[in-house]
Amino acid sequence: MTVTGVSDATERLDLRRRRGRRRRVLLIAIAAAVVVVLGTLAWLVFGSSVLGVKDVEVQGAKLVAAAEVERVADVPAGQPLARVDLDAVATRVAGLPAVARVSVARQWPNTIRITLTERTPAFAIETPGGYWIADDQGIIFDSAAQPPRGVLAARVPSGDARLIRDLGTVLRSLPSEVRGRIRTLSAETPDSITLGLSGGVTVIWGSAEQSELKAQVLSVLMAHQHRVYDVSAPSNPVTR
Repeated sequence: MTVTGVSDATERLDLRRRRGRRRRVLLIAIAAAVVVVLGTLAWLVFGSSVLGVKDVEVQGAKLVAAAEVERVADVPAGQPLARVDLDAVATRVAGLPAVARVSVARQWPNTIRITLTERTPAFAIETPGGYWIADDQGIIFDSAAQPPRGVLAARVPSGDARLIRDLGTVLRSLPSEVRGRIRTLSAETPDSITLGLSGGVTVIWGSAEQSELKAQVLSVLMAHQHRVYDVSAPSNPVTR
């Protein structure tokens, strides 16, 4: 009886060891399969052209040609989508003068999408060869033979960059009801910005300093009709 008990125990131990070996082999096989699957996925995503760039989609381009955006973006065809440096693409496209903001995103499986917000024309600066188009930051981003429809024409000497920025500052400060009445905008010097409004009204603005305060003062003064509003010294405005 003792021999039989030892034999049964030995068989149980052998069975347990065999099961343990099978379990370890199974776990090793599963781990190896996972590694192979992950390696294959990593290769597909980062190393192959299966999920590579096949198309660059440009949205919001009106002032600048989509083909020009694609050229500047310089996204290599076939490059794995996951390896495209989106920030670098955005930086290159943001260098286009007409682009105010840009976002770049991956559209799986094979597309890079570039979405633009273009600058809005605020005024046109007269030059001997036509007009420079600027936004309300005073940033020149386009040119044209004539001002775009509905865009104010401005006169500044020799395309003075500081004056152009100052005009942008003034325009941004104005309430919409005043801005909509502007017919002429000019400045010979940084201290001589002048607005011509509809109805033959003139606003002497002076410099771009304290533009927000000047706009507030002008709004109050225009409650009474005058031909000239001088807000160049906003603490001591003059009307006549």
